[in-house]
Amino acid sequence: MSEFAPVIIIELFLVFGGVVAFAWWQFRDLRKEREKRMRLEEKQAGKDE
Repeated sequence: MSEFAPVIIIELFLVFGGVVAFAWWQFRDLRKEREKRMRLEEKQAGKDE
């Protein structure tokens, strides 16, 4: 079992890194969509006046 420890550690590191990268990407996308929606709402509010 100890001979597989480096491989297991590398796999855990890659999986954890993938999860962190995916979460970062999703939060980044959510922020962009929120900003886009706010700009659209501001533009529509300007037209309504």
